[in-house]
Amino acid sequence: MNFKAFNLKEELINALSELGYVNPTNVQSATIPKAIKGENIIAKSDTGSGKTHAFLIPILNNLVFDDTLQALIVAPTSELARQIFNFLDKFKQYFPELKSKLFISGVEISKEKVDNINIIVSTPGKLNALLKESSVNLENLKTLVLDEADMLIEAGFVEDIDDIIAKTGKQIQIEVFSATINKQVESFLKKYINADYTLTFKDSNITSKTVNHYFVNTKHENINSLVLKFIKIKNPYLLLIFLNSKEDVQNMYNFLQENGHNVGILSGALSKRERKSMLRRINNDEFRIVVCSDVASRGLDIQDVSDVLSVSLPNNLEYYYHRAGRTGRNFKFGNSYVFFNYDDVKNVFRLLDEGLEVSYLKFKDDQLVEDLPIKKEKKQWKKKENEELRRDIKKAQYEAKTKTVKPNYKKKVKRAVEKVKKKHRREAIKQSIIKQKKKGEYNGR
Repeated sequence: MNFKAFNLKEELINALSELGYVNPTNVQSATIPKAIKGENIIAKSDTGSGKTHAFLIPILNNLVFDDTLQALIVAPTSELARQIFNFLDKFKQYFPELKSKLFISGVEISKEKVDNINIIVSTPGKLNALLKESSVNLENLKTLVLDEADMLIEAGFVEDIDDIIAKTGKQIQIEVFSATINKQVESFLKKYINADYTLTFKDSNITSKTVNHYFVNTKHENINSLVLKFIKIKNPYLLLIFLNSKEDVQNMYNFLQENGHNVGILSGALSKRERKSMLRRINNDEFRIVVCSDVASRGLDIQDVSDVLSVSLPNNLEYYYHRAGRTGRNFKFGNSYVFFNYDDVKNVFRLLDEGLEVSYLKFKDDQLVEDLPIKKEKKQWKKKENEELRRDIKKAQYEAKTKTVKPNYKKKVKRAVEKVKKKHRREAIKQSIIKQKKKGEYNGR
């Protein structure tokens, strides 16, 4: 099937062809015919599956090129809004009458700027301010798009979206696109869209089949040294390295720079202007290594990412799929690597239980070689370990308590318990290293 099957305007089909879009993705095939008819849509589809063009194409096809506002597109972050706007902007060479505006933080609002616009792309707060502070005419509005809806809800934009929908003052087409649709999102959407409009293209979070997943056992070695070794071994075309906090991202960025690598950085610590500049530099191929927090894992379309490395699994495991989804896009193949040790096995097994298919690797002689799959520990051993830990915790609690209740006694007990837990973790690591030495797999670093 190609885009001609949707009975689109001929000039739009020609524009898509010249921009390199000939065959629609699954989400586009399912949603475009419905959207053209003006139907409401809730589309849950994998990251990188072509959701942006799934709503842009019907909007452009149904657009009347006059001076009226006909579509509002809402995204959770300035970066995502700008990315959507840039996609839309490419069509202006084929439709010179198209009038679109981007409203995000830093863009001044004035009456002159909001007149004669067909399509507005914005973040929720900025769009709400726009509707309050200027005389935007919504009389001809046809479509409201909520992109990455779960992020919009999680980020606390519920009231803003409610206000925006209320200001339309009439029944309009609402299109909702997201990689995940959780209960919170479903509850919110029920106010406006019947469940019959939900289109789910995959029941799980599993990423695209074009992504290969590898778990790399670090065996408690120094992570920074292993990252350097990984880069030397893989020599990636474009590598995104994910860490869980802004501080860890900054530290890794500094470390790689100190070791001679030209590195980009994306994290919440950057200002919006700095993130915009960094994204432009990344897409201009200035870097082949970019260190990221999860601000870059959702929705951002960074071109030609060959490899993704999660130095540790994210606290919210759902974000692993978003990280991995930065590669293997547009039918290209990519690789997602995860560094783990036996402190992480609980989360590793959770991913495996969800059906994630992985291969196992380890470092050996400055190479990445195949490793045996990890196995769940025997219940008997785990039971014994837990019993010992519980016994030592009770002992520490007893010794830390006093006959009379004194100030901060709870903190004192808590510190004593944490001390016991750390001791048990150190002992587990020690035993692991002893086993590795016996097998000749530990190099002492």
